[in-house]
Amino acid sequence: MPRQPVRPGRKLGPIAPGVTSSHRAWLEPVREKYLDSGVTLGGVGGLGDRVHLATSKLSELLRGVGLYPRWESIHRLAEAVELPSWPLHRLWRQAALDAGKAPE
Repeated sequence: MPRQPVRPGRKLGPIAPGVTSSHRAWLEPVREKYLDSGVTLGGVGGLGDRVHLATSKLSELLRGVGLYPRWESIHRLAEAVELPSWPLHRLWRQAALDAGKAPE
């Protein structure tokens, strides 16, 4: 059973079925840090405020839905959940290349 944060609000959905293994390589640790953080996605002081993304977009990013995210968004997210950005950037970059995204 997937872990869920103990906090008010809507629960974070599962990772989308079509997410590749290289995308999962960085997405799963980010989700784990978010779930362990106790922070909500929205509201005052929530993750959306820290990352400067709407709650709906942040939810999509954390589920691997929609367009492949830009590094700037992932970097802000990593800082907000206190993940080191260098190893995350290497994983994100490989997954971006696999997804056909132009290097940034």
